[in-house]
Parts: sequence; structure tokens; C-alpha cells
Amino acid sequence: MAESYSKIGFKQQVEKNYKTNFYANVFDGSFFAFGKGFVSLSTILPLFVHQLTSSKFLVSMITAILMFASNLPQLFSARIIEGLEHKKKAVLLLGLLQRLPWLLLAILTYLLPHSQWLLVIFFFCWGLYSLGSGLVVPAWFDLLSKVIPVERRGKFFGYRTTLSSILKLIAASIAGYIISYFNFPFNFTILFSLMFISTMISYICLTLIKEPDYPIANESKSFVDYFKNLPKLITKNINFRNYLLSVFLIQFIGMAKGLFTVAGIERLALEGETASQVVGIFTVLLIASQTVTNILWGHISDKYGHKIVILFAAIFNATGVLIALFANNVIAFYLVFIFTGIALGGNRVSFMTIIPEFCSAEERPTYIGITNTIKGITMTCVSMLGGLLVDLLNYKVVFGITFIMISLGSLILFYQVQDPRFEIE
Repeated sequence: MAESYSKIGFKQQVEKNYKTNFYANVFDGSFFAFGKGFVSLSTILPLFVHQLTSSKFLVSMITAILMFASNLPQLFSARIIEGLEHKKKAVLLLGLLQRLPWLLLAILTYLLPHSQWLLVIFFFCWGLYSLGSGLVVPAWFDLLSKVIPVERRGKFFGYRTTLSSILKLIAASIAGYIISYFNFPFNFTILFSLMFISTMISYICLTLIKEPDYPIANESKSFVDYFKNLPKLITKNINFRNYLLSVFLIQFIGMAKGLFTVAGIERLALEGETASQVVGIFTVLLIASQTVTNILWGHISDKYGHKIVILFAAIFNATGVLIALFANNVIAFYLVFIFTGIALGGNRVSFMTIIPEFCSAEERPTYIGITNTIKGITMTCVSMLGGLLVDLLNYKVVFGITFIMISLGSLILFYQVQDPRFEIE
């Protein structure tokens, strides 16, 4: 009776603070995305590293470090997070690890512009940021799942992702101006500083979240018992296990996605300013198609569940890869990036949001950690494999394998995974 009463009290707290928490979370994500627009993983950071070294391997390490450091530690942090009654403190503490490295990097880039240590400093700061981004996810998503009811999360992610995409596009445009107008290293000092300022604004939004007291606390386990229990957890939940298998196969999009731009430039024989202009259009189409579909995906997921959104996102990804397999003109490559952007929007809304629906509230951090660890390992390995296969063979082999794997994953998702929201009902 007491437990039932406490659950009623929890729901009342959620409803009472819903508007505050909704907007605090939306603006947290939007300002964080605004900051990331100044330090794009695809363009700005590779250019910074290229200014310091001619090594292509070190440029590729930017993505490798992010994928490893932001995904693999999540199972370790999830074990600790599960035992915490309140998640907000952990989010705020780990959130500083995401933000402070940018301040350090901005200062040292200005003070040590031509030092051989600047490259080491960059990768140290980037590693800290990536690690913080990984460790905070289970706590952050568990906090979000507490304050945003399940039937409204699709709408929430739709609005959050749309505003984030708009601000990120604005930031990327400003970054392009700063890079061309100011000389090295002052241009990057400005960009790193803007990243720090924007993410600190998002941090202030995080402090405004009002976390309710959840009536059930998960029992604390030792690390040995915790990791021993993981295989049992996956085995007993057949629906979640099938979902993980479909995720593993669908994530093969990582084998091809990073090669679309280079494939387009080479097949269309683009050079110099023309290549830059076309790549700019690719970028705009990718972000714009994601932006205009985010709210639609959010409403679909609220009404019909997240499974259908993830399924359609996989179909759009597979279609984009299939077009890329045969593309030999610029319009075809425009379609590749449009379909990829639409798929990216759907995954942003539903890929993470569906996970809490597979499990109890106490198990959320572990389920999130398992999913993102598998995603991280898959994306890291297939990205490197894709580049290797292109060097040894050609783009068609890579795009063909990617299309087959995504198609298999989509079939498993369609036939073997029940939408957990309706399965529970």
C-alpha cells in the first residue's frame, strides 16, 4: 500500500514539474548541439588536426577515440548509476567532464599555437570529452526517463532534435566564417571558446531540472556480480535480445555513411572550389532533411511506438545506400544525403528512447549501457572495415555489403521484435 502511494506521489511530482523539465531538457540539448556546430566532427576538428600534422591516421583517430571512449565505458557507469537514488548529481558532475576540456583547449591553443605538444593536448582534451560523454549517458537518460513520461517522449525528442538541428546549422555557418576570416590559431581559439560557452549554457539548463523521488531503488551489486548477470539479462529478455541483433546489423550503415562524400567527389570528378561547393550542399541537405522530419518522427513514435520509426529509418538508410551503389550524377548523391538525413532524424528520436520500454525503471542504465556498447563496438569496427575494403576493392563492394546487412537487420526488427510499449499493454 505504501509503495502504491509512493508511486502515485511520484507521478504527481512528474506532472507538476513537467513543463519546467520539458523545456529545461529541450534547451539543454539544443545549446549543447549549438556548441557542437562550432567544432564539427566531420569538418572543423579534422582541419585543426591537419594544421598540426600531415598524418591521416591521426586525423582518423578523432572518430576512433570518440566511438571507443563514449560507448564502451557505459556499462561500468551504468552499474554505479543503478544504485543511485538520484541521478541529477551524477549528470552534473560528469557533465563538467564534457565541458571543461574545451576551456582548457581554447586557452592552450592560443598560448601554444606552434608547440609540438598542442596535438597531444588536443587528443588529451578530446579523450576527456569523449569519456565524459560516454559515462554520463546512463545517468542522463535515466534522469530524462524519470521526468518525461513514456507517452510524451517522442514529442519531446522531436522538438529537441529539431531545435538542435537548426542551431547546429547556424553554428556551422558561423564556424565557416570564423575559419576563413581569422588566422590560425585564433580562429580555433574562438571556436573552442564558443563550444565551452554554449555547453555551459546547456549546463545551466540542466541545473533547472527538478528530479522526483522514485519509490523503488535497485539493490547494489558488486562489479563481478553485475557483469555475471548481464548474459542472463539478455537471455531472459528475448525481445530485447532480438532488438540488439537487429541493431547490430542496422549499424552497418557506419561502414558506408562516412564514404558517401568521398565517393561522390571521386565519381563526379569534382575538384577545388566546385568540390567544396557540392560538399557544402551535401551538408545542408543532410541537416535540413533531418530537421524538417524530426517533429513528424516524434508524433509518429508517440502514436504508433518507436519500433516503426526505427524500422522506417533503417529503410531510408538502406535506400540511400542502394542509390549510392549506382549513383553517377550529382542529383543521385543529393538523394543519398536526403535519405540519410531523414534516417538520422528518425534514429535521433527513437533509437535511445525505445530502450527504457524494454525494462523496469531500475534496469534502465544497464539496458542503455548494453545497447550503446554494442553500437559503439559495431560502429568502430565497421567504419574501419569500410575504409579498408575500399582501399583493397571498391565502393560498390562496401555499399553492397552495407545494403544487405541493413536489410537483414530490418527484417529481424519487423518480424522478431515486438514494440515493447504495446507488448506490455
